[in-house]
Amino acid sequence: MEEKRSIAKKHTLHIDDKIKITGVENIIAIEEKEVILTLSKGTLILTGFGFSPLHLSLEEGVLLLSGEVIGIKYGGGASKEGFFKRLLK
Repeated sequence: MEEKRSIAKKHTLHIDDKIKITGVENIIAIEEKEVILTLSKGTLILTGFGFSPLHLSLEEGVLLLSGEVIGIKYGGGASKEGFFKRLLK
């Protein structure tokens, strides 16, 4: 039998004049004060202010944002159930 292996893609977070994130698989939320993304190896939550998407390509896995980052929370392999529990609080 042939076994399928999932190869995790690399992801990066580059903060300069703009915020560039690679390895993006899904956008959960982009709000003015919070951005929640699913990356190839987990979940990324950015907190700050003035977030606005400038460019998004899920095919390439790239998101470009404007805004100022105050906090970064990264969780590997976060479950979707945890997100929905948080959403329904």
